[in-house]
Amino acid sequence: MAGHSNIGSASTQSFGKAERLNSKKLMDELFNKGSSFVLYPFRIYWMKHEQIVPSKIQVLISVPKKNFPLAVDRNRIKRLMREAYRKNKLQHINSMIGIDKNISIAFLFTDRKVPEYKLVEEKMISVLNQLAVK
Repeated sequence: MAGHSNIGSASTQSFGKAERLNSKKLMDELFNKGSSFVLYPFRIYWMKHEQIVPSKIQVLISVPKKNFPLAVDRNRIKRLMREAYRKNKLQHINSMIGIDKNISIAFLFTDRKVPEYKLVEEKMISVLNQLAVK
């Protein structure tokens, strides 16, 4: 395996378990004390913190049951959001890695119809650009 490197390989574009926000305590803190903004069709909550977590950046993706009663629709939207995040995170998130704090981000889908992937990806790139600036 001479010359094996993760830089630029498919594995750097993964969205592994360590990157998922699972801590109930951190989620509560994110929604209660974190900052938020809306970039249609997303509402984004984000927060910098110093708690010990498996990854510098942890992400939560949510689609409300109230807007999408069918699980198949909710799952489809979550899959689109995860894919858009996974494909575009590297270009934008690298600027945040240099900081000494960890970041938690929650993406909530607010629209009431299942979107096209192109729209989700365009909006995800805009959100990641805004987060990189903050």
